[in-house]
Amino acid sequence: MVIAFNTLKRVSGCSEAVSVSALDFSDFYTEWGFWFFLVQGIAVALTALVPPLPAEFMVIASGAMAAEGVLPLSGAFMATFVGCLIGDIGLYALFRYKLMRLFLRWKWGRKLHRKILHISLHTGGISTWFGLLLVYAMPFGRSAAMATAGMMRMSWARLIGLAVIGGFLWSWWLIGLGYVPAAATDLPPWASTVAGIALGTAAGAVIALIGTRGRRIKL
Repeated sequence: MVIAFNTLKRVSGCSEAVSVSALDFSDFYTEWGFWFFLVQGIAVALTALVPPLPAEFMVIASGAMAAEGVLPLSGAFMATFVGCLIGDIGLYALFRYKLMRLFLRWKWGRKLHRKILHISLHTGGISTWFGLLLVYAMPFGRSAAMATAGMMRMSWARLIGLAVIGGFLWSWWLIGLGYVPAAATDLPPWASTVAGIALGTAAGAVIALIGTRGRRIKL
Protein backbone atom coordinates (compact mmCIF):
# COMPACT_ATOMS: atom_id res chain seq x y z
CA MET A 1 0.00 0.00 0.00
CA VAL A 2 2.89 2.32 0.80
CA ILE A 3 4.46 1.38 -2.54
CA ALA A 4 1.17 2.14 -4.32
CA PHE A 5 0.96 5.54 -2.56
CA ASN A 6 4.55 6.44 -3.53
CA THR A 7 3.88 5.34 -7.10
CA LEU A 8 0.73 7.47 -7.23
CA LYS A 9 2.65 10.43 -5.79
CA ARG A 10 5.36 10.09 -8.42
CA VAL A 11 2.76 9.83 -11.19
CA SER A 12 0.94 12.88 -9.80
CA GLY A 13 4.19 14.85 -9.62
CA CYS A 14 5.02 13.86 -13.18
CA SER A 15 1.58 14.95 -14.33
CA GLU A 16 1.97 18.27 -12.55
CA ALA A 17 5.39 18.79 -14.15
CA VAL A 18 3.94 18.09 -17.60
CA SER A 19 1.13 20.55 -16.91
CA VAL A 20 3.54 23.27 -15.81
CA SER A 21 5.76 22.54 -18.81
CA ALA A 22 2.76 22.91 -21.12
CA LEU A 23 2.20 26.40 -19.74
CA ASP A 24 5.86 27.39 -20.00
CA PHE A 25 6.27 30.28 -22.47
CA SER A 26 9.54 28.90 -23.86
CA ASP A 27 7.62 25.87 -25.10
CA PHE A 28 5.00 28.20 -26.55
CA TYR A 29 7.71 30.13 -28.40
CA THR A 30 9.25 26.94 -29.73
CA GLU A 31 5.88 26.06 -31.25
CA TRP A 32 4.74 29.50 -32.45
CA GLY A 33 7.94 31.55 -32.78
CA PHE A 34 8.35 30.79 -36.49
CA TRP A 35 4.83 32.01 -37.23
CA PHE A 36 5.32 35.14 -35.13
CA PHE A 37 8.42 36.11 -37.10
CA LEU A 38 6.76 35.16 -40.39
CA VAL A 39 3.84 37.49 -39.69
CA GLN A 40 6.26 40.22 -38.60
CA GLY A 41 8.31 39.88 -41.80
CA ILE A 42 5.20 40.00 -44.00
CA ALA A 43 3.88 43.04 -42.14
CA VAL A 44 7.20 44.85 -42.56
CA ALA A 45 7.26 44.05 -46.29
CA LEU A 46 3.71 45.30 -46.80
CA THR A 47 4.45 48.52 -44.90
CA ALA A 48 6.60 49.67 -47.83
CA LEU A 49 3.52 49.59 -50.08
CA VAL A 50 1.00 50.61 -47.43
CA PRO A 51 2.84 53.09 -45.15
CA PRO A 52 0.02 53.48 -42.57
CA LEU A 53 0.26 49.75 -41.76
CA PRO A 54 1.59 49.73 -38.17
CA ALA A 55 4.31 47.11 -38.67
CA GLU A 56 6.71 49.39 -36.81
CA PHE A 57 4.77 48.74 -33.60
CA MET A 58 5.28 45.00 -34.01
CA VAL A 59 9.02 45.45 -34.59
CA ILE A 60 9.39 47.65 -31.51
CA ALA A 61 7.45 45.09 -29.48
CA SER A 62 9.76 42.30 -30.68
CA GLY A 63 12.73 44.34 -29.45
CA ALA A 64 11.13 44.73 -26.02
CA MET A 65 10.39 41.00 -25.85
CA ALA A 66 13.94 40.18 -26.92
CA ALA A 67 15.28 42.24 -24.02
CA GLU A 68 13.14 40.16 -21.67
CA GLY A 69 14.42 36.91 -23.17
CA VAL A 70 11.00 35.98 -24.55
CA LEU A 71 12.35 35.63 -28.09
CA PRO A 72 15.82 35.78 -29.70
CA LEU A 73 17.14 39.15 -30.78
CA SER A 74 18.66 37.62 -33.90
CA GLY A 75 15.24 36.32 -34.95
CA ALA A 76 13.63 39.73 -34.48
CA PHE A 77 16.33 41.33 -36.62
CA MET A 78 16.28 38.78 -39.42
CA ALA A 79 12.48 38.85 -39.74
CA THR A 80 12.52 42.65 -39.87
CA PHE A 81 15.52 42.99 -42.18
CA VAL A 82 14.37 40.39 -44.72
CA GLY A 83 10.84 41.81 -44.74
CA CYS A 84 12.27 45.29 -45.23
CA LEU A 85 14.39 44.20 -48.20
CA ILE A 86 11.51 42.41 -49.92
CA GLY A 87 9.09 45.28 -49.45
CA ASP A 88 11.52 48.02 -50.43
CA ILE A 89 12.83 46.31 -53.55
CA GLY A 90 9.28 45.41 -54.56
CA LEU A 91 8.13 49.03 -54.25
CA TYR A 92 11.17 50.23 -56.21
CA ALA A 93 10.29 47.82 -59.04
CA LEU A 94 6.67 49.03 -59.07
CA PHE A 95 7.77 52.61 -59.71
CA ARG A 96 10.76 51.85 -61.94
CA TYR A 97 8.77 49.68 -64.34
CA LYS A 98 5.55 51.70 -64.00
CA LEU A 99 3.66 48.74 -62.59
CA MET A 100 1.76 51.11 -60.29
CA ARG A 101 -0.71 51.50 -63.16
CA LEU A 102 -2.13 48.13 -62.10
CA PHE A 103 -3.19 49.69 -58.78
CA LEU A 104 -4.64 52.75 -60.48
CA ARG A 105 -7.59 50.67 -61.64
CA TRP A 106 -8.99 50.84 -58.13
CA LYS A 107 -9.86 53.85 -56.01
CA TRP A 108 -7.71 52.66 -53.10
CA GLY A 109 -4.78 52.21 -55.50
CA ARG A 110 -5.07 55.77 -56.81
CA LYS A 111 -5.27 57.10 -53.27
CA LEU A 112 -2.22 55.08 -52.27
CA HIS A 113 -0.31 56.32 -55.32
CA ARG A 114 -1.07 59.96 -54.49
CA LYS A 115 -0.02 59.38 -50.88
CA ILE A 116 3.35 57.90 -51.82
CA LEU A 117 4.01 60.67 -54.34
CA HIS A 118 3.12 63.28 -51.73
CA ILE A 119 5.56 61.75 -49.25
CA SER A 120 8.27 61.62 -51.91
CA LEU A 121 7.77 65.24 -52.97
CA HIS A 122 7.51 66.32 -49.34
CA THR A 123 11.16 65.34 -48.87
CA GLY A 124 12.12 68.13 -51.23
CA GLY A 125 13.01 66.10 -54.30
CA ILE A 126 16.17 64.60 -52.83
CA SER A 127 18.00 62.92 -55.70
CA THR A 128 21.27 61.66 -54.21
CA TRP A 129 21.97 58.19 -52.81
CA PHE A 130 22.97 59.58 -49.43
CA GLY A 131 19.97 61.90 -49.41
CA LEU A 132 17.61 58.98 -49.99
CA LEU A 133 19.29 57.09 -47.17
CA LEU A 134 18.55 59.99 -44.82
CA VAL A 135 14.89 59.87 -45.86
CA TYR A 136 14.64 56.43 -44.20
CA ALA A 137 14.65 58.14 -40.80
CA MET A 138 11.54 60.18 -41.59
CA PRO A 139 7.97 58.97 -41.02
CA PHE A 140 7.01 56.76 -43.99
CA GLY A 141 10.57 57.34 -45.21
CA ARG A 142 11.03 53.84 -46.61
CA SER A 143 8.19 54.33 -49.08
CA ALA A 144 9.38 57.82 -50.06
CA ALA A 145 12.98 56.70 -50.64
CA MET A 146 12.08 53.66 -52.75
CA ALA A 147 9.41 55.50 -54.75
CA THR A 148 11.86 58.29 -55.51
CA ALA A 149 14.60 55.82 -56.46
CA GLY A 150 12.18 54.06 -58.80
CA MET A 151 11.07 57.28 -60.50
CA MET A 152 14.75 58.27 -60.84
CA ARG A 153 15.40 54.84 -62.43
CA MET A 154 18.33 54.34 -60.09
CA SER A 155 20.56 51.45 -61.17
CA TRP A 156 19.99 48.09 -59.51
CA ALA A 157 23.52 48.06 -58.08
CA ARG A 158 23.00 51.37 -56.25
CA LEU A 159 19.47 50.40 -55.29
CA ILE A 160 20.57 47.15 -53.63
CA GLY A 161 23.17 49.06 -51.63
CA LEU A 162 20.55 51.59 -50.57
CA ALA A 163 18.07 48.87 -49.61
CA VAL A 164 20.61 46.83 -47.62
CA ILE A 165 22.09 49.73 -45.65
CA GLY A 166 18.74 51.47 -45.20
CA GLY A 167 17.04 48.25 -44.14
CA PHE A 168 19.84 47.40 -41.72
CA LEU A 169 19.69 50.80 -40.00
CA TRP A 170 15.88 50.93 -40.06
CA SER A 171 15.60 47.46 -38.49
CA TRP A 172 18.05 48.10 -35.65
CA TRP A 173 16.57 51.54 -34.97
CA LEU A 174 13.07 50.17 -34.41
CA ILE A 175 14.22 47.08 -32.53
CA GLY A 176 16.38 49.30 -30.33
CA LEU A 177 13.39 51.52 -29.52
CA GLY A 178 11.85 48.53 -27.79
CA TYR A 179 15.00 46.81 -26.56
CA VAL A 180 16.72 49.71 -24.81
CA PRO A 181 13.80 50.80 -22.55
CA ALA A 182 13.15 47.18 -21.58
CA ALA A 183 16.83 46.49 -20.83
CA ALA A 184 17.44 49.75 -18.97
CA THR A 185 14.29 49.72 -16.82
CA ASP A 186 12.00 47.30 -15.03
CA LEU A 187 9.13 48.11 -17.36
CA PRO A 188 7.16 45.15 -18.73
CA PRO A 189 7.41 44.52 -22.50
CA TRP A 190 4.13 46.27 -23.28
CA ALA A 191 5.19 49.42 -21.40
CA SER A 192 8.61 49.39 -23.08
CA THR A 193 6.85 49.10 -26.43
CA VAL A 194 4.67 52.13 -25.67
CA ALA A 195 7.75 54.09 -24.57
CA GLY A 196 9.60 53.09 -27.73
CA ILE A 197 6.68 54.12 -29.94
CA ALA A 198 6.48 57.51 -28.21
CA LEU A 199 10.24 58.07 -28.56
CA GLY A 200 10.29 56.96 -32.18
CA THR A 201 7.32 59.17 -33.08
CA ALA A 202 8.95 62.20 -31.46
CA ALA A 203 12.31 61.54 -33.14
CA GLY A 204 10.67 61.00 -36.52
CA ALA A 205 8.71 64.24 -36.22
CA VAL A 206 11.88 66.19 -35.42
CA ILE A 207 13.80 64.62 -38.30
CA ALA A 208 10.93 65.28 -40.71
CA LEU A 209 10.74 68.91 -39.57
CA ILE A 210 14.47 69.43 -40.07
CA GLY A 211 14.62 67.47 -43.32
CA THR A 212 11.70 69.19 -45.04
CA ARG A 213 12.12 72.69 -43.63
CA GLY A 214 12.05 75.22 -46.41
CA ARG A 215 11.60 72.49 -49.03
CA ARG A 216 7.88 71.76 -48.80
CA ILE A 217 6.13 71.22 -52.07
CA LYS A 218 2.36 71.60 -52.24
CA LEU A 219 0.41 69.38 -54.55
